[in-house]
Amino acid sequence: MPQLLNTLASEAQVRETPSRRDGIPAEFEDELRVYGCQLIQQAGILLSLPQVTMATAQVLFQRFWYVSSMKSFSIKDIGMGALFLSSKLEESPVRLRDLINVYDFLIQRGLHFSKHNPSPRAKQLPRQSSKMSSSSSSSSSPVPPFHYEPEQYFSSSFYDYKDALVIAEMQILKRLGFQVQVNLPYATMVNYLQTLGLADAERHPGVAQRAWGILNDALQTPVYALFAPHVLAAASIYLVMHTMKPQPAVLPLEPKPWWELFDVTREELRIVCAHVLRLYDARSGLAAAVRDEWGGLADFCERAAVREWIAAQSSSSQQQQTA
Repeated sequence: MPQLLNTLASEAQVRETPSRRDGIPAEFEDELRVYGCQLIQQAGILLSLPQVTMATAQVLFQRFWYVSSMKSFSIKDIGMGALFLSSKLEESPVRLRDLINVYDFLIQRGLHFSKHNPSPRAKQLPRQSSKMSSSSSSSSSPVPPFHYEPEQYFSSSFYDYKDALVIAEMQILKRLGFQVQVNLPYATMVNYLQTLGLADAERHPGVAQRAWGILNDALQTPVYALFAPHVLAAASIYLVMHTMKPQPAVLPLEPKPWWELFDVTREELRIVCAHVLRLYDARSGLAAAVRDEWGGLADFCERAAVREWIAAQSSSSQQQQTA
């Protein structure tokens, strides 16, 4: 039986997402997407889940934000729900309690680091700003070790986590119309490498591994919800070939460019590569904006914090206009 096609976002959804309509800037939304995907990846590793499970969860997570706003749902709940749903889809079941404990550990650790070394986004929260002003003298002191105590099984907070996870899973299914089929581009990428004669590890060392890594990194971007798997596979090869050192590798461009063999346009390749390269920039890249040493964006895991940030930015904008 042929595989179902991946569900892709429409042009209107890409142009104006629900979060942007609710006042969340595109750059901030992208940062929250990256951090949510990083939480899924880290949780999956701690739970010893297969990469395909974590990848499927991240794709579902990215799709969800084209039909729902981060003002209405938290990235923590949707991330947990996506990973729990993905574990069922990929037949790698995980205990609900283990998933809750791992997510709680990651978020509490992030909040611990943010408390002592807040991110630029966290500094924009009024409550974080007041803490900084009262403890500015100790901002350069080393961060104390983090100690984690798991939630008690019968505690109210554990049941809150459990209810939020179950509701998030149902919301993902409902808002995606039960279209949760995810075809990943890894196998297609390997087939393309073989077709282009690049699969031999001795003649072309590191090409397959780097292309595989690019596909993994791209999960933090929206490209899996924007392009078909064969486009992503070709784009990973295109990016590897153009970043090889000491000089880029050359693939055939005559009688036609090699990517046309795979029914991909150069514009599609460049758009995918642009999304991925935004992660890698050391100063202004998306990955740098959610670095672990300042807790990522743990302060914004709950929707209340996102709403607080929106209100603070709106108030600041109004004050500048009236000044």
